[in-house]
Amino acid sequence: MKKLTRICKAKINLGIDVLDRLPNGYHTVRMVMMRVNFGDEVSVALREDGRITLSGDDLKMPLGVDNIAYRAAQAVLSRTDASDGCDIRIRKRVPMGAGMAGGSADAAGVINMLNELLGSPLSLDERLRIGLDLGADVPFCVMDCCALAEGIGEKLTPLPDPPEMSILIAKPVRSISTKWAYENLDFSKKPDGLNIDALAEAIRRGDRRKMFANMGNVFENVSVPACPEIAEYKKIMLDLGAEYALMSGSGSAVFGIFGSREAADLALSEFRHKAKDCAGVWLV
Repeated sequence: MKKLTRICKAKINLGIDVLDRLPNGYHTVRMVMMRVNFGDEVSVALREDGRITLSGDDLKMPLGVDNIAYRAAQAVLSRTDASDGCDIRIRKRVPMGAGMAGGSADAAGVINMLNELLGSPLSLDERLRIGLDLGADVPFCVMDCCALAEGIGEKLTPLPDPPEMSILIAKPVRSISTKWAYENLDFSKKPDGLNIDALAEAIRRGDRRKMFANMGNVFENVSVPACPEIAEYKKIMLDLGAEYALMSGSGSAVFGIFGSREAADLALSEFRHKAKDCAGVWLV
C-alpha cells in the first residue's frame, strides 16, 4: 500500500491587519505568517476502490465531508481524474478554535501528500488554487514557508525564515470562532505599532528588534474582551521573560517569543503554575 505520513505544521501570525469586508463575505487582509514545529500527524494511503475514508483520535473531529481534509482529498482526486481513493488518518494535536490553522494545515498536507502518491500530476499553482477553494489559510499551508499574505490570503510572497526563536504557545479553554471574530471586528481599531510592510522588511533583514517593533494583531480588539485569558497569558509570558507576546489569528492561542531555549524551558514550567483555564501549552 502506498502511504505517506507527515506532521502538518500549524501557523502563527507575526502580524495581521484586516482592511475591508467584501460582498462575498471574505475579507481583504495583510498579514505575515510562519509555520511552527508543532502540528497534527496526518497519514494518507491510496486505496483501489475509489472511496475516501477519514479517521482520527479526536472525538470532536468530523469524519466526513464536514472535515476540510476530506474535501481536500475529494478535490485532488477529481482534478486528477484518478480512479484511486484514499484513507486519511489524523492524530490531532493542534486545538480547534486556536487561530493556528490546524484544519487548514491538515487539508494542505492531504493535498501535497496525495499529489505525491499519485505521481505529482498537479503543479504548485494548481495545488494553491485547490487550497484557496477550501479556505483562505490553505494556500499558505500548501507553500510551507514564512510568507506575506494579501488579498483574502491567496496572494503570497515568500519571506526568509525569521531569526531563530524559541516559542511558547498556550491555548485557553475558551475558543474563538473565526467567523464570529470577523463579523464583530472593528477595522478602525489598529494596534499600536502594527506595520506589515516594515515587519516583512525586518524579517528579510533578520532584524529581531525591528520585527518586534512592527508586530501586532488587529483581532485582539475583539477577541480579548471575549476571552480575557488572552491578555492574561500575554502578560504572564512577558513577565516570564518573553521578548514579545501576541495572539495568533483570531485567537484564542497566544504565543511568546523567547531569546533562548533555556529561557523558554523555564517559562514553560512557570506558566503551567500561573495560567488559569489553560487547555494546553507547548514549546516549539
